[in-house]
Amino acid sequence: MEILPLLISMVPTLVLLALVGAFRFSSQMLVVLWTGVVLGVLACVPVYFMETVIEGAGEQMPGLYEKAFVQQVLGAAVSEELCIFFGFLLTFKLFQTTRIQKDADVVAAAVAVAIGFTTVENLTAVLASETPMSVSLNRLLSIVAGHASLQLVMGYFAAKFLLGDRRRLVFAVLMLAVPIGIHGWGDFSESIFQAVDADSPQSQQFFSAWIFGIFAYLAGAAIVLFKLRENAFSTAVDDVCTESDGRDAGADY
Repeated sequence: MEILPLLISMVPTLVLLALVGAFRFSSQMLVVLWTGVVLGVLACVPVYFMETVIEGAGEQMPGLYEKAFVQQVLGAAVSEELCIFFGFLLTFKLFQTTRIQKDADVVAAAVAVAIGFTTVENLTAVLASETPMSVSLNRLLSIVAGHASLQLVMGYFAAKFLLGDRRRLVFAVLMLAVPIGIHGWGDFSESIFQAVDADSPQSQQFFSAWIFGIFAYLAGAAIVLFKLRENAFSTAVDDVCTESDGRDAGADY
C-alpha cells in the first residue's frame, strides 16, 4: 500500500492535537491527555467485537431501515460512544483528585480519548479499503464531524455532572444521549441515502438529513467551545476583581 493514504488519514489526529494544544493547558494536564489518547486507542478493541456481533445480527434484518438502525445506531453509535465514554470515565477517575480541576480539564480528557479512537479508526479504515486514497480523503471529514466534536459535547455535560452541584441527573443523561443521538442520526441517514437509488426521493431526503447531522456535529462543538471560552473569561475577570479588592483592602489598612 502507498504511504500517502496513511499519512492523509493521520491529518485529523494532528489537527485535533494542535487544537487541544491551543488551549495551553498546564504541564500537569499532559499526562491526563496522553492517558486519554492511549485509552481511546484501547477502546477500539471492545468496539471491534461489539460491532462485529451487532453488524452480523443486522444482516439478518429483513428491511433496509431495520438493518441500518441495528448496524449504524446500535452497532456504531451506541457501541462506540459507550466505549469511548468508559475510556474517558477511567481517565477522569485516575486524575480527578490530582490534576483535573475545572470544566475545561474534563472536556480535554474526553477529547483526548476521542483523538486516540479516531486515529485507530481512520488508519484501520484505510488499511481495510480497496480504495485507500478515496477513504483517506473522506476521513478528513472527521476533523469537523467526528468523535472529537461528539466528545466535546460529552465532556461538557460530563463536567456539569461530575463537578457541578445542580441538575446532575439531567446532565448525566445528556452526556450520553446527545453524542449517541447525533452520531446515530448521521450514520443512519448516510447509510440510507447511499443504499437507495441516487435519484429517488428517499436518497434526497436522507441526504438532507445527513447534512443536518453534520450541522449538529459542528453546532454542538461550536457551542461547547464558546461556553468554555465564556467560562474562562468569567474566571479571569473574577480573579482580577479579587486581586483588586485585596489591594484596595491593603491600602485602606
